[in-house]
Amino acid sequence: MTIWHVGIGCLLWALSLLNPVCAQEKPIIRWLTWQQVPNFITKGPFKGQGIGDALTQAIQDKLPQYQHINIISNANRYHTLIRQPDVCVAWAWIVPGSKEFRLHSRPVSLAPRTGIQTLKSKAHLFGPAGSVLSLEKLMKNPQLKLGYLTAMTYSKKVHDLLDQYKGQGNVYFSARSDVEFDLKMLDTNRFDYFFGFPSQAIFNAEVKAIDNKYQFYHIAEIDKYSAMYSHCSSSEFGQRVMVELNKILNDELLLEHLKVVERWNGTDQNYREMFMEYVIKQQTNSQVSHPGE
Repeated sequence: MTIWHVGIGCLLWALSLLNPVCAQEKPIIRWLTWQQVPNFITKGPFKGQGIGDALTQAIQDKLPQYQHINIISNANRYHTLIRQPDVCVAWAWIVPGSKEFRLHSRPVSLAPRTGIQTLKSKAHLFGPAGSVLSLEKLMKNPQLKLGYLTAMTYSKKVHDLLDQYKGQGNVYFSARSDVEFDLKMLDTNRFDYFFGFPSQAIFNAEVKAIDNKYQFYHIAEIDKYSAMYSHCSSSEFGQRVMVELNKILNDELLLEHLKVVERWNGTDQNYREMFMEYVIKQQTNSQVSHPGE
């Protein structure tokens, strides 16, 4: 065999490694993310450092046998993609009805209680900082306008009230596919308040190096934490992935996740105690629920 033949053989072998038909490809998992600071941060100086981002990356680092593709979704796209056989999500609550086509891991986290955001300049219309407000009482006030994203799910008490007030002028129902309203909607007086987490305004102030001009309140109609899980399809592929996920979602990884949660949401002793009980010890608790309940 000549040197020329050896060279051609080596070249063909090298090309075969680059050819996806010849080379052994890794199976692909598509991971759902979305823009919702500080849960998922898809742009800016803190890109990829959000609560859900960090957990997604930690899981992917422990599953090198797969090729991982992150998809930035919105609420409507999420509900479509979540049904696909190769789609997983690292950090999300259980969407009502999804148990029919999804598998869920052990609890991986707790989402803080959803409440309402408003401007501090309007706090006199709501109550002292730290108050737990009645959403029902607020919605009875025709002078206060509530913004609600119809793709989002909250507690049953909240949705009963939204159904009751649908069509009235002080509740704005938006079919936008975002998971939360922009804070500018408060600045421009489009709404007086909307549903959200306190971390949205805290993150906004930190990134812009400005004072936080927004006020967050808990509401009586949402009095529980939301349990968060890793999800995969109930397809044959999803079942294989979930077996691997259940092996790596150990206490050590989830305690590291807790550090990221506390980085963005601050240290709250009640939250930490609930996290240790529900996520780490895996004990049920009446203060933890799933959206829609």
